[in-house]
Amino acid sequence: MNLSIRIIRNASCVRRHHGLHLNLNIHSTKSLTTNSSNIYKRRSYSSAKIHSNNNSNQHNHYQRLVGRRQKSSSTASATNPSPSLRTPFLSLKSFSASSSSPSSTTTVIRNSNIQQLKDALQIALLQPRTIPIPRWISPRSYSFALSECFGHASFVLVAVSYATDDFLLLRIIAVAGSTCMLFFTYFHPHGRILWLPFQWNVLFILINSYRIGLSLYYKYIGHFVLSEDMKNVKKEYFDIMDMSDFVELVSIAEEEVLSDGQIVAFQGQKNRYIRMVIEGELDVLRDGIKTYTLEEGNFVTEAGLHAGLYLKGVIESCCTIASRTRELPNEKEKLSVAEKSTIKTTRCLRWDRTELINLLKNNKGIRRSLKAILSWDIVRKLKGQRQDLAEHKVENPEFWTQKRQEQSEDRYAAILQNMVQHPDYFKKRKVELDHYRTVHHIDDEHHRLALKKCGWTVEEYQNGEKFLQEFDEDNYDDYDESS
Repeated sequence: MNLSIRIIRNASCVRRHHGLHLNLNIHSTKSLTTNSSNIYKRRSYSSAKIHSNNNSNQHNHYQRLVGRRQKSSSTASATNPSPSLRTPFLSLKSFSASSSSPSSTTTVIRNSNIQQLKDALQIALLQPRTIPIPRWISPRSYSFALSECFGHASFVLVAVSYATDDFLLLRIIAVAGSTCMLFFTYFHPHGRILWLPFQWNVLFILINSYRIGLSLYYKYIGHFVLSEDMKNVKKEYFDIMDMSDFVELVSIAEEEVLSDGQIVAFQGQKNRYIRMVIEGELDVLRDGIKTYTLEEGNFVTEAGLHAGLYLKGVIESCCTIASRTRELPNEKEKLSVAEKSTIKTTRCLRWDRTELINLLKNNKGIRRSLKAILSWDIVRKLKGQRQDLAEHKVENPEFWTQKRQEQSEDRYAAILQNMVQHPDYFKKRKVELDHYRTVHHIDDEHHRLALKKCGWTVEEYQNGEKFLQEFDEDNYDDYDESS
């Protein structure tokens, strides 16, 4: 009996002991849950408080703007009472004052209108607007102002401008982006005008607007003022060049009309012009032997311009160039010899070499396009020479090849003579000169002979330096060595 009672007591103690531990565990779990929920509530409260403070700051700034506008309007109404409340004396006084100084009254009214417009824009751009987001997406409310949208749009437009290659479109996008930044910096959400970026963006807008206006002006000239002949030249030979660049290129050129047999360049004499045939043909002669024919669209005396050699001044001509005599098929019998000699059959565009090189230095778009056009022109000339050989227009091919080789070597010597007179430019353009040698197959022996003709040695050429005792003042007038 005592043993059974003792066992029951021990069992009840064990149950009470386990129950105590269970209660302690439940109590500790509840306390941890309560503490974490309190911490979450405090954090949510603090973040909501910060967000509400930001919204309240924007709202207070917006309310100050509205109050200032209402105050200014009430002040204006108080200083300018309605006509029914004015006394005759005040009316007479105001009438006499307005009649005595109408300009000051107009200025005051204009300033008042400008201020009202400014306040209206400031209120509209800085008014906080809330984005309606469902609570199941986010419990927070997000607000914005239109001024901030202008700031974001400015950076987006700048990023878009990086993705375009068109010169005009790029500048238009840049002007739009800078204009958006003007609104953001003047009507800033913090209430202060950011004058430093505002002034810089005004400068950028002025520069880009000038370039846009100049480009549109050249496009207008090209589409509505340029002659039909020049439009055909643009379409046939300058198709890869933009219209505004083409107008700028031909604006510094002169149209040259040549009579039959007129000499354009003499062999061994210096020439300062670059020409392009736009009508008719020119014959190229080396020691009186015709080497090839220049047709419409071919350039004359470009002297390595296709290889990036931007040589100013004068260059010695390696051949004689003359306009070809053409016979008119239906009027040959009707015209006398004197009348035939006065017929002008060939037209060219003529550029001064120095003036053209200056334009190419200042306009990269024209430089890239013209370099590609000149490269195709070289290909056309070579194809024309091969065609003359294939059609047996050359009587003595070996003698003709010899004269062509002499002509090419003398041309290279003339280019080299022009470059070595200015060592600084010569050092910068040695790569382009080596490229020209590769294109025109100038080997080392002919390169040495050309240097000897210029008074240089191969070692001096490699060093790029030589003491010049004589200087040709006619060559490279006002030469800019930074080209």
